[in-house]
Parts: sequence; structure tokens; C-alpha cells
Amino acid sequence: MKEEKGCHSAADHFSSSSTRDMKWNTGLTRSFPCRLPIMGAPMAGVSGGRLAAETCRAGGLGFVAAGHLNSIESLHSLEREIKIFEETAGTHDLPLCIGFIGHSTFASEQGWNLFENVLEGFQPKVVQFFAPAISFKEQNGKSTSVVQVAHSYGCKVVAQVGCEHDGVEALAAGVDCLVAQGTEAGGHGLRREFGCGTLSLTSRLVKRANGKIPVLAAGGIVDGDGLAAALCLGADGVVLGTRLWASEEAKGGSVYKDAIVETTNADQVVRTQVFDTIWNSYRKTMWPKPYDSSGAQRNRITEMWDERIVDLEKLLETPEGGKTIEEFKVGSANNDLDIDCVFSGKGAATIDSILPAFEIVTNLEKEARQSLKRLATVIRDD
Repeated sequence: MKEEKGCHSAADHFSSSSTRDMKWNTGLTRSFPCRLPIMGAPMAGVSGGRLAAETCRAGGLGFVAAGHLNSIESLHSLEREIKIFEETAGTHDLPLCIGFIGHSTFASEQGWNLFENVLEGFQPKVVQFFAPAISFKEQNGKSTSVVQVAHSYGCKVVAQVGCEHDGVEALAAGVDCLVAQGTEAGGHGLRREFGCGTLSLTSRLVKRANGKIPVLAAGGIVDGDGLAAALCLGADGVVLGTRLWASEEAKGGSVYKDAIVETTNADQVVRTQVFDTIWNSYRKTMWPKPYDSSGAQRNRITEMWDERIVDLEKLLETPEGGKTIEEFKVGSANNDLDIDCVFSGKGAATIDSILPAFEIVTNLEKEARQSLKRLATVIRDD
């Protein structure tokens, strides 16, 4: 059947010369200060001021990671990164966005005070909460949520969750955006027995949100195909973690970035409790259940203990366990990747280079447009 004059298919629309000028129109781009439906994950120890600024400059929503904001030292560290963000932004009017880890930041009155000091002193446009997404403080017999506090300072609130139950709780708390973190994600997240895959969790939270707030997919997404797939699920955008970890601006050692690039298949990545079990045996700030789980590269330590967590816990309580801890500390200090943790998501095998964050984000946009153009040819109206 020939196409009538004056009628154009979706494929024609995407292949036109004006494609570059087309504006993205999702719940994220409409309600948040970003041109693209792309957010950079606030990864503690990785997402500093430079990475956040360059992600924003490319059109995404870049975050500075506050991490465990529970001491004056952690506040000073955050202040340094915010200064770097402002210096990198220069004359560009970029939105300051900050991510907070809930279980440590809001475990004490000091943490709550530091949090409010940051909101008052730096006036971020957006804040993100995770592990847990929603925290409460009791004062004068009244319960106040972290969402209410952030809103009182004019901040938009993003909540990252790893299961549908937590997503429903975040929606009830009045958040402005949900991040559906699937078990394919790198870094900390729900234990694999408590979490959901990116596809199923995103789909469920999209239905739960029912168009009232944006929902973003996170976990295993490293390219434009991933963004297009998320949009097909009804999501309003995606969150990049591992892909931006392998960027020039990301903080952290180059040996870990190189390990991500050298990943050859998704099977090299596992969500495991091994590293958190060891860290929690000697670190002051511990990751509590069910967040004591990390997406990371497989190595000798995971192969030895991933299926024997109870045995590992018992070992670490003995004098012999002290040797295991010392071996782990030495290996980590020497960047021994057969021992140390390399945070990584399941999409790592698709990453083949370490690039500037600006280039990563703009490339992903181009790839997504191509994917959407290809999708437009799947169904024909004849």
C-alpha cells in the first residue's frame, strides 16, 4: 500500500533532518532541570563535582554524592566537591543535585542537622535518598519524613528503591521521582533475594506511579538501547552508574575503571553479600540488612564465599578470621582485583572505553534516537 501524500510514518519522523532539534518529552524532562531523560547515579567515592557538572552540561541530571553524611569530616568533603562542581560549571547555570545514603545520614541528630545545613547553605535543586529511601525523625511527639524536610527547603526529591514495597512507601511519602534499581545494578542495593530485576521492577513502579511522578530505570543500562528499552516500559528515563564510573571525571583509581572496560561478559558480575560481610566486620559505618549487598566483579573472594555467607560470618568472629580481614585490607590497599571489590553492574561488558562524561551522555542520546527510529519501523500502518 502506497503512502498517501501528506502522510508520514513514525520512521519518517525520526529520520528527518530535524531529528537533532527534537526535544525530549518525558516526565523527567518536564518536571526536572534537565534536557535529557538521563540521570547520573550519586555513587559514593565516585560521583564528585566534576562528574556531576559534566553530566549536567551534557543535558542530564548529574549528582554529587554526599555518601555517609554523619560527621564534620564528611561535610567538609562534600563542601569541597560542591566547590569543584561550581568551578567546573563556570558560567553555565547548572542545577546542583546531591545524593544521600539514608541509613547512616539519618541515624543520628547530628546527621539530620548536617543534612539541613547542606540544604540551607547550598540550596540544591534536587536531592536523592537511598538505603532506605524514606527516613523519619521524631521530634516533640511528631514524626517528620526526610521528604517533608527537603520540600520545606524547595528541593525536589528522588527516591531510589529496589523493590515494589519500598516504591509504594516512597510514593505515599510524596516523593517527586522514583528510581527503580534492579538487581543488575552495580554498587550497593537490596540483597538478591529481596530485590527485583530492572525490567520487572520498572514496569511495576510505572504502573504504581500511574503518571503522577517520573519513574527511572536503573541497573544494567549503559547505552542508548537501554534508554529506549526503558522508555518502552513506560519509564521516564534512566540512571547511569557503571557507565559513568568508567568516565574520565569519575573519582577513584584507574585500575577499577580499567577492570570495567576489560569485562567480557555479564556473567563476570554478581550481586553478593561477601564484601559487605567483610567490611562490616571492621568498619565503623556498616551497611545494614537488606542493603548489605553489592553488584561487583567476580573474583577469588566471591568464588570462595558467595554461597557460604554464614560460614564467612562465623569465620570473621574467630582469631583465624582476623587473618582473612588483614589479607583483605592488604589486597584492597594494593588494588589487588583478585581480592578487592570492583563495583560493577551487569552492563559492564558493553562498555569498551573510558570517555569524558559529556561524550558518554551525548553518545547515549544519539544511540537512543537511533534505537527509537528503528522501533518506529517495527509496526506498519498498512
